[in-house]
Amino acid sequence: MSRHGSCQYTVMQSTLHAASAPTSAFSLSSRLPRALQPIRVGVVDDHPVVRTGLKALFGAEDDLQMVWECDRARGLARELIAQQLDVLVLDLVIPGSNVLDEVVRLRMQAPDVGLVVYTGFAAEQYACTLVREGVRALVDKESDPHELLRAVRAVARGERYMSPTMANLLLEHCVPADGRHEEPLTRRELQVLLKLAQGCDLQQAASSLCLSVKTVGGYRTRILEKLGLRSNGEMTLYAIRHQLME
Repeated sequence: MSRHGSCQYTVMQSTLHAASAPTSAFSLSSRLPRALQPIRVGVVDDHPVVRTGLKALFGAEDDLQMVWECDRARGLARELIAQQLDVLVLDLVIPGSNVLDEVVRLRMQAPDVGLVVYTGFAAEQYACTLVREGVRALVDKESDPHELLRAVRAVARGERYMSPTMANLLLEHCVPADGRHEEPLTRRELQVLLKLAQGCDLQQAASSLCLSVKTVGGYRTRILEKLGLRSNGEMTLYAIRHQLME
């Protein structure tokens, strides 16, 4: 196990035993067609017990290999590319990180890595926005572990996957039912909501998001109208109640 900052990568088993294995066998394994090689999985979660559990879960499967793990959600793209990941399993709420912003950056900088959000937070506003921004699968941590295995395999095939809880969440909050549903926030509106809910004033939020104060004020007005709120304090209560922040 080698360390890179707060992230770790696991050397492939065939490499670990290369010195004692016959040269021809090792060369043959290394030249397997990509489609026949195990799916390379990375995990981002700030809880060591979760990462350890997922390592055991993936390790029991012949077609899956957890090769990289990290406890932060910032600056991941370069490491994902270096590790040649097929799928990244990402927690939704990581202290000190804005996972939504990181998802947007990953879709731009590492578009070939399929994203699976695996979370204990069933945040309806996040779910709709994450799907719009390119997350391929949503799985809640209350699901059977095999749901996550199915999600990873589906994403590796280029498909989408939603656990039953997340699928119901999307249907309830993102798909119109008889023309009546709560209009989901856009990615930018969600970013502004989180900044204001965390106690930033308009100037601080504008500076953090590289926007003008006037623009942030406009977003704030639309957020209040969409969610039926009246103040920044109610935004904070809304964000906590809907598990958009801890």
